[in-house]
Amino acid sequence: MSKAYKYRGGRGILDKNKYSIFERDVTTLANNQLYLPTKDSLNDPTEGVYGDDALRMSFNILSKYSHNVEEQYNKFTDKFSKVGVYSLSKTLENELLWTYYASGHTGFAIEYDIDVLEQSLNYNSYVKQLYIFDVEYLNDVPQIDISTFRSNKDVEILKRFIGTKSSSWSHEKEVRLIFDKTGLLDIDYKAVTAIYFGCRMPVSDIDYIMEKLKGRKLKYYKMVNINNSYRFETKEIEDKYFDAPAYVPNCVSYDIDNLLLCGALSNDEIKTYKNYFIEAFEMIKDDPNIKEFSFATISSDHQEPILKIFGNTKTPLTPVKSFEFKIGDDKKVLRIR
Repeated sequence: MSKAYKYRGGRGILDKNKYSIFERDVTTLANNQLYLPTKDSLNDPTEGVYGDDALRMSFNILSKYSHNVEEQYNKFTDKFSKVGVYSLSKTLENELLWTYYASGHTGFAIEYDIDVLEQSLNYNSYVKQLYIFDVEYLNDVPQIDISTFRSNKDVEILKRFIGTKSSSWSHEKEVRLIFDKTGLLDIDYKAVTAIYFGCRMPVSDIDYIMEKLKGRKLKYYKMVNINNSYRFETKEIEDKYFDAPAYVPNCVSYDIDNLLLCGALSNDEIKTYKNYFIEAFEMIKDDPNIKEFSFATISSDHQEPILKIFGNTKTPLTPVKSFEFKIGDDKKVLRIR
């Protein structure tokens, strides 16, 4: 499990429309969303700065092979001004981050499971919705030349254009999430695993957040100063709504007989595997991406039967999501994809 943290401010700060930023952030969290700004909206004015003089000097030479190479490059670089950026930190222990981004410890930090976030969004092997990498900290801006584009790794190219910062920011230990969209994005609520409250956060604000997130079985912690030191440690605190009904953000109904019929299963296969399919559907019916299930079938490409379920998603970019299961030695259904 890979964890990273998003710091959020406390009460008292208003946005340009005089709306509480604290309440806005808690509402976004409770709605299982991320807000994705562009790089130009981030607090570092040197975001995405790079040098490409050498490359541009070569455009005259390259024009012999492609007359519009400069135009294509400009369109390519313009794309980076339009992607969504979500910045997280790999640390909870730096007191500067609590001061800058959590209103002097009156705010809070959200713990994300990066693996869950990536698996829930990158379910289509051909279309990635999310790119993740650690920010690289440099004393000088990165240089772009022909060799930059020889890499077959999208992440390496992204890091050159939008994944480097001055070494002055290295204490942030930033993990950068890049999306091909901006604004609000729906995510799997299970990607949020814990909330850490600043040592100065009022009890009333802690209660407010716990009430908004009740039923999710989250872990809650308070930052506590270690005596006679500048350091802090985390202390787990009780969820005041631990006995609330389980939170269910999405529950897709399904007609098992119709779905198996659409999957072209024989009568014998339906008789043998129907209960296993029901068990599988119960495991995934609350998947936040699924709008409706389309059909279920059995793969014949394996020596052991692989149960496959297909659903229509809420995302036009990746309209179909598939799930695969196998039957374990104990006759229990195990999800494998």
